Amino acid sequence: MINAHLKYLFFVTKPYSFSILEPVQNAIQKSNSGTVKWFTASSASHYLVPGNQLKSNREVHDYNPDVVLVPGNVVPHYWPGLKVQIFHGLDEEVKGFYTITGFFDLYCTTGPVMTETFSKIAKRKKHFLVEETGWPKLDYIFKNKGNFTDHKNQLIKQYGLNPELPVLLYAPTFPAKYTSAPDLLGAIKNVNNGKYNWIIKFHPLMDKTTQEQYKQLENKYLRVVDELNILPIMAGSDLMITDTSSVAYEFLSFDRPLITYQALARKDKGINIQKPTELSTAIEQSLMKPDEFSINRASCLREIHPYSDGSSSDRMLQAIARILNDGLHKELKQKPLNIIRKYQIRKMIDRSQAKG
Repeated sequence: MINAHLKYLFFVTKPYSFSILEPVQNAIQKSNSGTVKWFTASSASHYLVPGNQLKSNREVHDYNPDVVLVPGNVVPHYWPGLKVQIFHGLDEEVKGFYTITGFFDLYCTTGPVMTETFSKIAKRKKHFLVEETGWPKLDYIFKNKGNFTDHKNQLIKQYGLNPELPVLLYAPTFPAKYTSAPDLLGAIKNVNNGKYNWIIKFHPLMDKTTQEQYKQLENKYLRVVDELNILPIMAGSDLMITDTSSVAYEFLSFDRPLITYQALARKDKGINIQKPTELSTAIEQSLMKPDEFSINRASCLREIHPYSDGSSSDRMLQAIARILNDGLHKELKQKPLNIIRKYQIRKMIDRSQAKG
């Protein structure tokens, strides 16, 4: 039971963060445990905010938040409130996932593997706390699993697809070093042959030229979509194809076939292809044997996100309230100076205020 009434500020710099924070806002409103304000900067400032928005440092200081929640790596150090890192994804594949930026008082981890690593770092550095809560974004999945057929029919109706065919979701990551999009363009073009429905969902920061190349493939079997929240699309898809993107780990929660292209970690969570020419066979095999990697998927989830109750947001709010009530954050050592990054963040906020 959440018994504290706190002022929360959600700091968002990337558009994909809205779907991470909205379940937390819903939990706060449902429990009547606080008020929520949003502050956007960088690429997120171009999007409609799902709540009350603050637009300047003065407004933030006037609001005087108790807590600042951030699904990212940095936050203005001069803002009031407990700074809480809640992560932008579940993956460990990209180098730097466990980098400590020195801006946060609390890291809310998603599962045992992440908790163990951050706890060891916290014990050594002593300037942040660690609480395992689960990841709020996945609350949507576990609260809205419902009937797969209903989710699939909704997708097919929304995008005008063929109800007799499987739905394949392709959702690659965006960094040029890791994305599969250029490599798989030709393979997806060849497999777009009327045997499957395709939904292509790019990361908001994907290269525009690459996006246009895929849009040229659009026909009655293939749609390129631009929804920010990928979870409703996952809910109605028979199979996902991706690479090193953290969406692979989100899709594990549905226990459906997954194909990765040149994955860097946990390669046994589905078929991991190395060449574009392997895609067609991998799709056929995955659809013929949807449970082939089910045991591996479950094992992976137990390590990175063992919670299936849809209550990660509530656990996070409880942990924050307890830490503030007990004053544990007041016992932390001083954080690194971070002079250069603090200057960069201040300039980012200044640009955001100028746009506002």
